[in-house]
Amino acid sequence: MFKKLVEKIMPKKESWIEKHHALVIALGVVLFMAIALWIGLRQSVWFDEAYSITIAKLPLGDLLHMTGLDTHPPLYYMLLKGWATVFGWNEFALRSLSVVAAGGAVAIGILLVRRLFGIRAALITLPFAVISPFLLRYAFEIRMYALASLICIAATYVLVVALEAKERRQKWLLYGGYAALVSLGVYTLYYTVLIWISHVVWLTWLARRNKQSVLKSSGLAAYVGSVILFLPWLPTFVSQITNGALAPISQPLTVDNLIGIVSFQFLYQPAWQLTALWSLVFVVLTVALIVLTVRAIKYIKKSDVQSIMLLLMYFMVPIIILTLVSLVRAMYVERYLAHVVLGLILLVGVIVSFAIKDNVRTTKLLASAVLVIMLAGVTQLIQVGNYNFQRLQQPQVKQAVSTISCKDGQIVLAADPYTAIEISYYLPSSCDLRFYSETASLSGGYAPLSNSPKRVENPSTELKGETNVIYVYYEGVQLNFENKVQTTSNFGPLHVSNINVE
Repeated sequence: MFKKLVEKIMPKKESWIEKHHALVIALGVVLFMAIALWIGLRQSVWFDEAYSITIAKLPLGDLLHMTGLDTHPPLYYMLLKGWATVFGWNEFALRSLSVVAAGGAVAIGILLVRRLFGIRAALITLPFAVISPFLLRYAFEIRMYALASLICIAATYVLVVALEAKERRQKWLLYGGYAALVSLGVYTLYYTVLIWISHVVWLTWLARRNKQSVLKSSGLAAYVGSVILFLPWLPTFVSQITNGALAPISQPLTVDNLIGIVSFQFLYQPAWQLTALWSLVFVVLTVALIVLTVRAIKYIKKSDVQSIMLLLMYFMVPIIILTLVSLVRAMYVERYLAHVVLGLILLVGVIVSFAIKDNVRTTKLLASAVLVIMLAGVTQLIQVGNYNFQRLQQPQVKQAVSTISCKDGQIVLAADPYTAIEISYYLPSSCDLRFYSETASLSGGYAPLSNSPKRVENPSTELKGETNVIYVYYEGVQLNFENKVQTTSNFGPLHVSNINVE
């Protein structure tokens, strides 16, 4: 009793870490970026990344046209083009764009926690974000996911500040910035709409809680503004919906995939890949998170509820929407939730910051257990790298192409458009790259090769007389060269064969 009275009269002295929290956060973000870049530079550029690079190298007009034939919006490709023009087309530069965007997302996420819950909560949340396996995984991908994460969390921060603003002019400026970010998000990744819907749900809940009219909210005008900003691309978006370019990789959000969302975030493993040992680890993780949540609840003040709900809805609303949509059409791919994951990680950090207020050893041990499990997940990520969970393949394109010299008039024949685009980044410009395809007109991710003069329709006829052909193919995608194969090198599922088409 006396101790609590003293603490109220004489507040606890600010620790060195709290006093220098800005520096600590900055160092944490730098560490996150360093880990992501280190892991990323150990990986091979795979098809989706090679496609990004192929599109970014096109003139701006062709870039916009080619993007319209695929399933994603153009902003990331435009930014990648500008970034690579300045910093180069090497892997370090290309992956750095995503790493910087992901680092920015983590930084803003921690600053959001600081604004909503204080310095202590931000510092406790920081390590959870720094060693999040899923955040690290898509921090180095040469795709739009890290940029989408940055835009979404930045918009969330701006929305919170706008709601707190008192001056009318400042409020409208902030809502204008929010509208621009919402629009930029949709120009980057259509799935950011899931976050904007979560914002609408939160604003609606907040208005009802405060007995206010949702229709009078300034946020509503911001969404109208974002739609207006998106109108120039709207016809292209409509055509993308019906162009049939979406690859058949989407899955419904079944119970296994719902469990997999959590296992991916903390262990970087889908549910179907969990062994007996990893399943036990997952159970420990689940129990730890439940106990920490229960212990945190008694320390959450009424004033903290709306902030907790923001983070909860940031993560849960997109999953609920995809689950409902799954009743009609499968829309889930783990990487399509890469921009949503940060909300879960921030929420976990905040829950831990409340839970350990009980100063009970077991609570701290449970929090530590979650961090240890996440470290195990990072170890798993380092081992599997950018494993493709849809094709069940570990990309080894860099290793395979390194065996191809393209000397003495060698022809490199890819078994299909997929392989041709995937190996194109590493293949020297001096190589004569050709690819097999039954049809000349190609769409979606293969559109850059549509009606290409490099297409080979009948290899035995068109390459007859060639004695120096390098044939690159994946298992299950092979042309029949009978006894013309001389030597073959295997790089996981990717094979490189010397053939003689005489």
